[in-house]
Amino acid sequence: MKKCSGLLLLLGLLVQLSGQAAVDSVAVDVNFQFVDGLYPNVAALKAHRPALVFGNLAGKLVLQEEEYLLKVESLYPKGRPDLAIPLADIGVICFNGLPYFRAYEDSLRQFTVYAGLRVRGRLSYYTYEQQQPDTVLVKAYNPVTGRPFRQQAIIRTLPQLVEKVVDLATGLYYDFNLENMLHLLAADPALVSSLRELEPAEAEARLQRCLLIFDDRHPLYLPKPE
Repeated sequence: MKKCSGLLLLLGLLVQLSGQAAVDSVAVDVNFQFVDGLYPNVAALKAHRPALVFGNLAGKLVLQEEEYLLKVESLYPKGRPDLAIPLADIGVICFNGLPYFRAYEDSLRQFTVYAGLRVRGRLSYYTYEQQQPDTVLVKAYNPVTGRPFRQQAIIRTLPQLVEKVVDLATGLYYDFNLENMLHLLAADPALVSSLRELEPAEAEARLQRCLLIFDDRHPLYLPKPE
């Protein structure tokens, strides 16, 4: 009888500990709020350990919330503008619970652009536009014949959409394309099979939906922020 009581007590303790673990971890989804601050990498973000918090900082930044963009001109410890924080060392800035990932440095206007997560989950997604060189073929036409008599390739800078996926489980970044997504979805053979059955253009159009389905089926649990 004593052995039975001891076993029941042990089982009760295990159930209690299991329940406590479930309470202390939360699935990363659209409602998940990360801890505000500056992070060197994804590992620190997942552990809710910012290298610096905004309460100790001053500087110049612009939040374009509807565009999921954070543009940072400078950040430094309060009262010490001479100790500028090197933004090249800051991979993620969390603002109002939303992580913004370092996208690029605008050397012309002298600020660093961070792009906010539009999808939060095991596979998280963000996007931004960046001015990039593009080759355009310009043709001069004969007004009489309507045929081109001269053409020239001109390189000009145009805004181009950049799409990224970050695997929060590993902290690795990927371009958002069919090849990379087939790799990232490997843990869900049904999704991979459904994409391989489609023509490439159609499969590309289904990537967003597949990413959302994957995150729903394979949630990532992180410690609950304090």
